[in-house]
Amino acid sequence: MSKALSVALVGADTPAAQTVLDVLGEMLADMSFAIAALYPLSDDEDAGTVELRDHVLPVIDVEVFDWSTVEAAVFVGVPELASKYAAQAAQANVAVIDLTGATQSKVGQPRRGQIVSLPHVLTSMVSATLAAFKTLGQLDFAAATAMVSVSEDGKSAIEALSMQTRQLFAQQEVELAGYPKRLAFNVLPTAQRGEEARIHTELAAAGHAINSLTVSRVPVFFGHAVSVTAHFAAPQTMAALEEAIHGAPALYLLQGSGAVGIATPQDAIGGDKVWANQLQLSEDGRTATIWLVADNARLPARAAALLLALV
Repeated sequence: MSKALSVALVGADTPAAQTVLDVLGEMLADMSFAIAALYPLSDDEDAGTVELRDHVLPVIDVEVFDWSTVEAAVFVGVPELASKYAAQAAQANVAVIDLTGATQSKVGQPRRGQIVSLPHVLTSMVSATLAAFKTLGQLDFAAATAMVSVSEDGKSAIEALSMQTRQLFAQQEVELAGYPKRLAFNVLPTAQRGEEARIHTELAAAGHAINSLTVSRVPVFFGHAVSVTAHFAAPQTMAALEEAIHGAPALYLLQGSGAVGIATPQDAIGGDKVWANQLQLSEDGRTATIWLVADNARLPARAAALLLALV
């Protein structure tokens, strides 16, 4: 077992933070992790309490928190808090793990006084698939179309989708809540946000350059979906593709007939793997297409918990 850590969880009143707490609770239960103290932090005066296993913990005002009391801090759910406090925590010799993507941080093992981040969830989903395909041979082309749930943008986006849905049913004017177009009952391309450039960079750093990537927000609260297409330099067989996906530790190939064989973002909620489904291969055996879904809160939460064990 790793040593017991004192940990701050920043953005503790967000759904993403609850997922982190759930994962930590599971790791505590199987004795693979130890926490000496957990400090839930938020800038919301009405945040209340959170639960870690059987312990109810009051949420503390992040503005007055003494960073020297913890060894590690996880920022989740609220990019603005990471932008404001992550560097401050690192200056206090805290190992900072940023799940919000808001900081100019590095990927790697967390160390005291440094900020590390995780790749975008879409990067992890696409990277795992391309790595599996590359075990079969060279790829001449790769493209992905991603359909991202609004929880990627945090608590405020979840509230915005809920509000807009109610307003539409009530035939009221819809508030855009900072988005250029409405989220509810709509599909919103997000290229101007810089998200696609970030994923391109992260994939290239992992050795998986991609030729085309499109990211859109869809009116779903949780769970991301990605369609990946890859063109092989040499023909492949469906059996070889299936074997490659089965051999990938981050992927779960769902196979079945009827509704059982259809993977949706909702199906992946609570899972620790990327679900792969709808695998197709062109007649010439050179172009493969696959459908991926994943719990966009669970995957980074588990990765963050594993990083905490390394502090």
